Amino acid sequence: MKTIVQILTDLYTMPKNLIFLCLFIIQLTAFGQVVKEDTKGLLKKHISYLADDKLEGRETGTEGEKLAYQYIIKAFEEIGIEGKGTNGFLQEFNFNGALELDQSNKLEIDGQTLKLYKDYIPVPDSKNADIEGKILSVGYGIQASELNHNDYPKPKKVKDKVVLVKLGHPEPNNPHSSFHAHRSISSKIDKAVELGAKAVLLTGPEDLIHEYFHQNKMVQNVTISKIPVMYIHDHVWDKLEQPKKIRAVIQQTRPTKTGYNVLGYIDNGVENTIVIGGHYDHLGFGDFGSLYSGEKAIHNGADDNASGIALIIELARYLKKQKNQKNNYLFACFSGEEMGLYGSNSFIKYPTIKIENINYMLNFDMVGRLDKQDPQLAINGFGSSPQWTILDSININNIQYKKGDSGIGPSDHTPFYLKDIPVLHFFSGAHADYHKPSDDEHKINYEGLFAIQQIVSNLIENLNDTEKLSFTKTKETSKSSPRFSVGLGIIPDYLFDKEKGVRIDGVVDGKVAAKAALEAGDIIIQLGDTEVTDLQSYMVGLSQYEKGDTTEVVVKRGQKLIKKEITFF
Repeated sequence: MKTIVQILTDLYTMPKNLIFLCLFIIQLTAFGQVVKEDTKGLLKKHISYLADDKLEGRETGTEGEKLAYQYIIKAFEEIGIEGKGTNGFLQEFNFNGALELDQSNKLEIDGQTLKLYKDYIPVPDSKNADIEGKILSVGYGIQASELNHNDYPKPKKVKDKVVLVKLGHPEPNNPHSSFHAHRSISSKIDKAVELGAKAVLLTGPEDLIHEYFHQNKMVQNVTISKIPVMYIHDHVWDKLEQPKKIRAVIQQTRPTKTGYNVLGYIDNGVENTIVIGGHYDHLGFGDFGSLYSGEKAIHNGADDNASGIALIIELARYLKKQKNQKNNYLFACFSGEEMGLYGSNSFIKYPTIKIENINYMLNFDMVGRLDKQDPQLAINGFGSSPQWTILDSININNIQYKKGDSGIGPSDHTPFYLKDIPVLHFFSGAHADYHKPSDDEHKINYEGLFAIQQIVSNLIENLNDTEKLSFTKTKETSKSSPRFSVGLGIIPDYLFDKEKGVRIDGVVDGKVAAKAALEAGDIIIQLGDTEVTDLQSYMVGLSQYEKGDTTEVVVKRGQKLIKKEITFF
């Protein structure tokens, strides 16, 4: 190793221009480190505030939402970008509030009277009516040719029946499954109406349906239904012996509530605009959408999606300083995403810029938990433009991209894609804290979040001199998914591809996997007689069982193989 004297001697004997170059490189490296640490500090500041208990989970239409949008507006103002809403930075939208029912509501199945709230409840905005009819069970009520999936018999068998439809979809623990496009209650109801059903009964397991049984907390993505629709608790349904006939009376009203998008704008005086967006709302106290089975608690949503909003704010700061930009920038912080893409759909319906001038849309939803040991970044929408291949030339911290072609998913890029706008959705992976009170700030990977910001900054800069991106439709493909009525209660690692099997990213409290003492990190390699090599074979294995069945699951834990007996319930 050289001494200080030797280093100084070397510098003295160097040509002056080489000395200046070395000093410049040293100075540039030091400056880059300062920028990195400053940006990481700002990202932490934003997430710490947005995921603080005082915001009470940022539920749309609440005081917590207001505190959140006030913070975002202040950040935009400090950066020096202008408002592009209908009222400064804000764009309001209306949605249905708490459900109000009178005492005339009634549900009888085969002459047995069920109890309102305890056993059943009308779906929000169901048609008020007095009906009688025969019951027909139709699984998840999904008919999707692009996914090779059909739960319905021929239409003539559906006409004038009351159809029983399960909540959710065949891939319940995947927050970015292709089935999400068909999971909404509205889409299930619309399909039943299309096929001639006279009413719909919705049912499902405890972890899906408990959210609907809170009086005056019936906030869901449901448009006014043309037919009567009710939720019925599955434990009630299971006790009924081959139910055949139903009589129901539905009488309900509900007030209108208001949510707010936050829209900031950098006007570079050019024709086209890039939309950089993500949602800032979350689940409040978990009265809807929660996967938590414990006592009522604040769901802070640090990763989902304070992380995305923090990234948007710092991208705005970065892009405000750039010169010779060939696009304008709209920074769109949407609310109502957790209730069903309310905010982004409202923006597309009532845009504050010309839709035809949107070059492309980048959506950030859950980008704060990049795996430190095996960093993989899921990027969906890759097939929506051929120019997205430029991502292959961007390498930051050896992060691997797991690219999905589909432009459709359960996040705010979907309404833009459906308007023929190229989209990318960035997602750092599922985890055990998804939609639970434990999604807190201290679990955020700030080094990874800053790296994602660098990837996006490079992407935008590399496309700066490119003409408006061309749009391509993405083919929604999937293998035929097996139907199953039971689950282990795990959150799979959807980015896992290092070996055969399904890696457990999280275990849901009180479910089958938890009772069998399965752990995050276990790799499921066998389920009964089915060898589990991937998610598809895992679902095939589940499809062999019903509630009450007992079988054996084999997991790999480190280098050990562990066998557990499980009973589905």
